Amino acid sequence: MKEKILALLKTKFPGVDEATLIRIAEKKATGVTDESQLQTIADGVGFQDVLNSYGDFRANGAGASAVANYEKKHGLKDGKPIETTTTTTTQQQTATEQQPDMAKIIADAVANAVKPLSDKLTQFETEKAQATRQEQILAKAKEYGIPESQAKRYAVPEDADLDAYFKDAKQELVDAGFAGVKTPETGGDTKTETEAIASMISEGTKEIVESKK
Repeated sequence: MKEKILALLKTKFPGVDEATLIRIAEKKATGVTDESQLQTIADGVGFQDVLNSYGDFRANGAGASAVANYEKKHGLKDGKPIETTTTTTTQQQTATEQQPDMAKIIADAVANAVKPLSDKLTQFETEKAQATRQEQILAKAKEYGIPESQAKRYAVPEDADLDAYFKDAKQELVDAGFAGVKTPETGGDTKTETEAIASMISEGTKEIVESKK
C-alpha cells in the first residue's frame, strides 16, 4: 500500500523530495488494507503535511548536528563541561558566560533546513493561484462576448470585481462604435456578439489600410 500511496503523492506533489513523500506514505499506509481508500488518503494530504514531514526530518538532523558542534566548540558533553587536567575554574566560568542560547542555535538550524522547501511550496501555490485567476478572467470576458485575444490585453487588477470590470469593458466597446454588440444590460448571444466585435475590428483595419494606399 505504501508504494501505491507514494505513486499518488508523487503525481500530486511533483518536484518534492522523494524521501519526504516516502515518510508520509509509510505513515498513511499503516493499517490500510482497502485499495479503494488510497485516492482518498492521497487527496487528504496537503502542503502543510509535506512541510511538516520535511521539517521534522531536517529538524532532527539539524538539531543534533547543531548540538554536537556547539558542545565540541565549547568543550561540553551532555551540556556539561568536560573535566580535564588543564581546565580551570576560571576557564569554565568564562566558557559558561560566553555560551549562546542553545534554543536559538537549534531554532536557527531548523529554520535554515526547512526554508528551501517552504519557499518552493509558496512559489507553487502562487503560480497556481495566478493560473486560476487568469482562467476566471477569460471565462468572465467570454460571458460578455469579449474575445480571448482581446481579454488578454486587459490589465485586470487582482482585487477587481470581474462582473463590473467586463461590464464596463463591454460598454466601452459599444461606445467605440461596435454597433453589432449589445450592451451589457440587454445581454445577447455570446457567439453573435463575439463575431460582431471581430467583424468591426476587421472592417476598421481594412479602412485604415485603404486610406494609406
